[in-house]
Amino acid sequence: MSSFLHLKRWKIYPEPSSLFQNLNRRLRFVTQKTPLYHLALMGKAPQRLTTIPTDPWPGQTHLGRKILEGTFILGQEVTTIQQLWYPHGLSGEALSDLHSFDYLRDLRAIGDNSSRRMARQLILHWIERNQHWRTLAWRPELIGLRLSNWLGLYDFFAASADEGFRSQFFKSLMRQTRHLARTWEYAPTATHKLFALHGLMMALASLNHETQRLPKLIQKLENLIQQQILPDGGHYSRSPYLQLMVLRLLIDLRSLLRQIQQPIPESLQQIISKMAPLVRLFRHSDGHLACFGPYHSGNSNLIDMVLSLADVRGRPPIRADHTGYERCTSKSGMILINTLPSLCKTPGEGLEPGMGLFNFEWSSTKQRIITYGDCVAQTFSGEILSAIADPGQQISTHQTHHSQGIVFEGSYQHLHKNEYFGFEQTLFLNNDSFDFRGETSIRTSQACLIALRFVFHPSLTLHRINTKRIMVQSPHGPRWLLIASGHSDLQLEQLTDESESSILMLLGQVQGNDQMTIRWVFSQME
Repeated sequence: MSSFLHLKRWKIYPEPSSLFQNLNRRLRFVTQKTPLYHLALMGKAPQRLTTIPTDPWPGQTHLGRKILEGTFILGQEVTTIQQLWYPHGLSGEALSDLHSFDYLRDLRAIGDNSSRRMARQLILHWIERNQHWRTLAWRPELIGLRLSNWLGLYDFFAASADEGFRSQFFKSLMRQTRHLARTWEYAPTATHKLFALHGLMMALASLNHETQRLPKLIQKLENLIQQQILPDGGHYSRSPYLQLMVLRLLIDLRSLLRQIQQPIPESLQQIISKMAPLVRLFRHSDGHLACFGPYHSGNSNLIDMVLSLADVRGRPPIRADHTGYERCTSKSGMILINTLPSLCKTPGEGLEPGMGLFNFEWSSTKQRIITYGDCVAQTFSGEILSAIADPGQQISTHQTHHSQGIVFEGSYQHLHKNEYFGFEQTLFLNNDSFDFRGETSIRTSQACLIALRFVFHPSLTLHRINTKRIMVQSPHGPRWLLIASGHSDLQLEQLTDESESSILMLLGQVQGNDQMTIRWVFSQME
């Protein structure tokens, strides 16, 4: 699974800084690059852990075997063991994954001596290459994640380690902890601060190092949580993945406080109880989370474990008004719909942004079918129209349940000066047959080109029958027939990213002060 640090896609940008804060940051960077700062991090290191945090989170055996073969799969990117730790060509997100050591759980899932040796070799190699402060590897949020992984998985890789490894390990652990204690509050966002603080609290408790600071840090933890969690329990990023990872982090901290017999803040338990139902809302029938962006499958066992340890029972909610999602389920499948103007508008690199509203995902039984469905409107002057949250807009949504199935109706209207933009989306899931249909209507004061986009799960193949019909084939299961009307053309392409998913576009044109409606239906074939 890709790292929690994939924040850019959800537009969680650094909080605004004053001129003084920017100067202070630059001064810190200059200071941290000097040999004197390296000396300032040195000091006495322990030889053992006073507390080993519990780490119940599952790894993925197939990814662990890849590491033993010398290959690291980092989200949608790949690097080899010969190219550690700063290979050319990797994105910043993949580099963050590499330095986080999240993949130690994949090695633990194998659990033999070769995986333990590999874990120790990777840790020692990282220590040798990153003795001094470096911009990427020593970022507070990355240190926090790395320390929590090293400490939580300590029993796995260190139980059979020699004294040479332990000595190097504890020296580096203390250096990183000292640096993190000085810098965690300088992390760029509240979410980054939370992951940095998580690692610091784990280290202070495990090393019995300045544990008297924990009560004050717990207060800061409560403040950070309050900044990020919306009234309905959703994470302010609106990211399903960050919803899961922040909940996992809070469960970790609750477990740690129990281990060291520290009082558990009532607010911490309350937030866990509010966040868990939202994870259920985001979960598809295939066991994985919604993406609302580029597709990634993740680890369904991790979701199971998080929900189990959250210990919050109940069915998923139908909607989360503050977070901006609705869930529609019938006997034949489920759809998840974005109901607020979204900051994550594209299902892949190089694609035009869509409306950012009423985009959806669809699954039937255990098969994810549409991983992203949305609409694009572009004026003839090249302007992309999108839903925006401001006083000039009106959004309404409604769900209707009846014997035949469930209907979702969403309406958006925006009037600014003399320009009007209206967008309506109706989605219907049939109860008895595996039937999913929709109607998309656009009305604007300007002439526009319209594209209704469907991005399909990578395992599905599409066959064009004619300009109104497409057959969708799953590798080992059913087929669906798409029939559409109201469009002028149909295009079938492949995304250029690693998933190579198929994307279908129903194209049309709406004249100024006119309306265009595209109707479509997916019916399961015998």
